[in-house]
Amino acid sequence: MSVSLTPRMKGWLETLGAHIAIADRQCVPTVVVVTQAQVAGATVTFALTSAQRNQTAKILEENDQVAVAPGQLGSVRAPYQFKGSGRLQGDRLVVEVQEIYSTKPGPESAVRLDVMGQERMQRWEEARWTDLPPSGGPTG
Repeated sequence: MSVSLTPRMKGWLETLGAHIAIADRQCVPTVVVVTQAQVAGATVTFALTSAQRNQTAKILEENDQVAVAPGQLGSVRAPYQFKGSGRLQGDRLVVEVQEIYSTKPGPESAVRLDVMGQERMQRWEEARWTDLPPSGGPTG
């Protein structure tokens, strides 16, 4: 089941970038911080520097599973974790999001959002977060 990111999720990633976690076959983790993202439905594309591309290429060949969290203040004020598969296309990392989780502290931590369906997930999100969106992002 594919569920698109909500406008609020899209706004956070596109405005603040993200922390991207990957791990090699030996389960050694690597986190890459990116500042640019584009969201289309359930696909998130991140611009990588040459160094980031070189750092992630071999790891993604071994294990294409990726976890993503909004960057900067988004990791606190927009508590989400997106999980899916990643692949490199030139100097871009393309992630097909398959799971979306709340990482908001408290009883809603680890609630899986994507299984709710698009409309219910957006209503759930809007009922819980009334903080300000990043500059230029959607309200919610």
